Amino acid sequence: MMTGYQMNNQKGNTTSKWRTLLLLSLLLPAAAGMSNTPQKYDYVMKVNNSALAVVDSNLVVSLKFTAIQDIPASQSVILAPEIIDTTSLRSKSLPLIFLNSRNQQIYFDRNLRPKYPDALVLRKKKGVNLNVDYLRTTKFEPWMENAVLKLKRLSCACDKQKVRGEEIVAGFAPKEEAAPEVNLYPVYLLPPADNSVKVREEKGSAYLCFVVNKWDILPDYMTNPEELQKIHNSVNIVKNDSNVTITRMVIEGYASPEGTYKHNMMLSENRTEALRKYLQRSGIAKGIRMEASGKGENWAGFVKQLKEDTSTPGRDILLRIANSSIGPDEKEAQMRRDASAGYRYYLDNVFPKLRCTNYTVEYTVRPFTVEESEVVFETRPINLNLNEIYKLAGKYASDRQKYYNIIRKAYLLYPNDSYINLTMAYLSIQRGVVEAAEEHLGKVNDCPQKTMNEGLVAYMKGDLDRAIQLVEQAAQQGVPEATEQLAEFKKLQEYKQKTNK
Repeated sequence: MMTGYQMNNQKGNTTSKWRTLLLLSLLLPAAAGMSNTPQKYDYVMKVNNSALAVVDSNLVVSLKFTAIQDIPASQSVILAPEIIDTTSLRSKSLPLIFLNSRNQQIYFDRNLRPKYPDALVLRKKKGVNLNVDYLRTTKFEPWMENAVLKLKRLSCACDKQKVRGEEIVAGFAPKEEAAPEVNLYPVYLLPPADNSVKVREEKGSAYLCFVVNKWDILPDYMTNPEELQKIHNSVNIVKNDSNVTITRMVIEGYASPEGTYKHNMMLSENRTEALRKYLQRSGIAKGIRMEASGKGENWAGFVKQLKEDTSTPGRDILLRIANSSIGPDEKEAQMRRDASAGYRYYLDNVFPKLRCTNYTVEYTVRPFTVEESEVVFETRPINLNLNEIYKLAGKYASDRQKYYNIIRKAYLLYPNDSYINLTMAYLSIQRGVVEAAEEHLGKVNDCPQKTMNEGLVAYMKGDLDRAIQLVEQAAQQGVPEATEQLAEFKKLQEYKQKTNK
């Protein structure tokens, strides 16, 4: 790709559309003091285009012109292109251009060709305009950055040359002013101090197997060893944490919808109570206050499964019936009648999953210092509140990646928290990820800091006017960073107005 700047000598001059160069003296101007004598031009030609450009590490010189005036039989017109820095006067000569008459062309071929192997040599026929296209490259050197293309004018008869003047025909166009770099100042808020007791929960679901219409807990029956171990593991996670105190354990049992509602309610209550007694008797939940309740038929789980499994036969009918306000026994009867294939499929494949026991171990957590929080954050981050997480992140304020990792993990713990999402938007703007910033701001409660960051998102999406409007609003609402941000935006706005961009 071509870089650099070009200055084109083209049609459009207000005084003349022809640019006349005085290149070779066929007849010298009048002697000094004879100012009233009409001047004769050395040679007439039309410059169509002239340019300098930098391509990779080379300087490219392009010159296109039309030779108009005829050349006497014994003459040559010679143009000597030269790259010159008019300040340091450093220069570099380029291959010559020879415009020969018929006789001089013969002389050049016989006597001068070896001397000028790189020259552009052309014969100018009498009465015919000659279009000349001169293109040469030379290694670009730093001093050439402000150089111009100059043409020396020489006259030649045989091999005798005489300098007749020079003229600048091309140069680099003035460099465009670069757009100012705009700094962004996203903001976030620290959550307020939180001295409340930290209440946490460890939850799970177990799918115990029972003999038909029975509720006795059989530890070795079918998959019960694995399901009971799940409950044991969940309780131990909390019991073995010295930083917490278990307050209670809640057990809720569900039956599947087949059969009568009254019978299923009795089964869920008896089976849940049997599990409570087993957990206390076996030592799994020894010393823990327990609350057990049967919830009857698991219609919520039934609907959830239907929504997830779009391939169920008669799915829409089953969903409509399940969500209706009729009684549970009437629902089952309608399903058997109106969507029998889907009901049978669920009876065999899904209903066993609905016979579950949901359990929750509730506990409280003590406060932590920053040093303690660092350990807990790696092992049980849920035991930290937002204040403790932000204090830990503040320890790594100078380590952007570490800070981001902490806040990102906090976001996964509290994905809908307004403070965490505002901070995630702040970090996304810093990282230049506009889509993520916009998504996080959608979860932030209205506040001046949200308005400020929305202004930065508008700028990142190319809407400078909207960005200024929002940041001005944030400034009026007391966001200190908004003043600096407005100065950055105004600087860019002035540049756009000046350059019409």
